[in-house]
Amino acid sequence: MKRFSAAVFLTLVCIRFFAAETPWQYGRIVDVHKSVNTKTKAWVVNTPITEDEISYTISVHIQDKILVGSVDLTPEESAPPQEWTTNCPVKIQVVADRLYLRSPTGDLRLRIVQRKIAKPMAPLTADEKKRLEQMEAPAGSLVGFSDDKPSGGGIAPKPAETAPQPPPAPLPPTMGLVNVRSTPYLSEVFVDGDSMGYTPAKVSLPPGKHSFRVEKAGYKAWTKEIVITIGSELTLDASLEKK
Repeated sequence: MKRFSAAVFLTLVCIRFFAAETPWQYGRIVDVHKSVNTKTKAWVVNTPITEDEISYTISVHIQDKILVGSVDLTPEESAPPQEWTTNCPVKIQVVADRLYLRSPTGDLRLRIVQRKIAKPMAPLTADEKKRLEQMEAPAGSLVGFSDDKPSGGGIAPKPAETAPQPPPAPLPPTMGLVNVRSTPYLSEVFVDGDSMGYTPAKVSLPPGKHSFRVEKAGYKAWTKEIVITIGSELTLDASLEKK
């Protein structure tokens, strides 16, 4: 009986430990991938009535880890903001197997499906931190967080009434944007040796010279070096040759 009681106590301690929430931390978006699955709901006179089920897989870099989360959108939830591209700064909170993302343009809750070790994340600039800190304190129920919200006080309750806050003034650009497309589709993009996801991809980079490599199994790698300037937007079309 004593052994049984000790085992039950240890199990409860482990559950509480793994379910504990972490404080809000800084992170960066690595990749956002959209999937659409068309399902037949019914048939009307031999004509299928279909419905698109949309899901997103989002990878984020936090400290020395890559967390991959997944979410199936419901009619009440919005898609990730368009600003969520590679290297976009966000606030991150992990609660058990849930991943909460916040930015000035939107919030989202995902289910963690993968955790990977990675190189240390590039630190946020002072302007990026300032913009994230200008957001209101996380409310008790964020957009898309209506159920299964974290417990234990990690998210502060929202005041009963608050005056509407004006949106923060747009910050001057500090990065350049590169749109990477490829033939064939869904080729992996590497910048300075680091994977940035799959084409088509949008990559935000600091000014300077950067090396791009696009790869896909069965094809020769495509490489190019370009110089990024602040506020620039470039497009790379990578045409891969078969081996």
